[in-house]
Amino acid sequence: MSDLATLLACPCCGLVHTVPAARGQALRCVRCHTRLRARGRRAQATAALALAALILLPLAVLLPVLRVEKLGAAHESSILGGGVTLIQEGQAFVGFVVLLCSVVLPATKLAALFVLSAGARSLGHRGKAFTWHIVEWTGRWGMLDVLLVALLVATLKLGDLVEIHAGLGALAFTVCVVLNLAASAAFHPHDLWTSER
Repeated sequence: MSDLATLLACPCCGLVHTVPAARGQALRCVRCHTRLRARGRRAQATAALALAALILLPLAVLLPVLRVEKLGAAHESSILGGGVTLIQEGQAFVGFVVLLCSVVLPATKLAALFVLSAGARSLGHRGKAFTWHIVEWTGRWGMLDVLLVALLVATLKLGDLVEIHAGLGALAFTVCVVLNLAASAAFHPHDLWTSER
């Protein structure tokens, strides 16, 4: 029977291959011809993408996302500031949803992905499984903040009376979302178990 360290599952079709010991070869699935990658490269890519998104996240939530000009008066708001303002103005539910979906859940997901890809060996079996369930659960709510921003823009757009311009925070937030999606796509949960020796 093969050692678990020599087995590699195809990320596309799931076919399990016995990986030769030689390094430097380009391995492809015999069924669907998808390139097979060893865990080290995928884990490094996931860790780098998640860390980059974590570093960018404070800028994304603190820099102004929208600049609203209404009848000559301009007002800029960041994601964090907008959520706090909504809570202070009596829209507590919407404010908490904005803060939860735009700040807390993305930060939790990115931190969990980073821990799984960079330091999973120290977690143990239950810790790995629990952390992966956190990534899965937080990922389901990750795009709700984009919908909220779209609804906000739609409700504020009142013809020529209101002009809305994107701020630097919108660019930082977009890059953060793209890095978050790329880190999730680069991560394969099967690697958590096949990497053990």
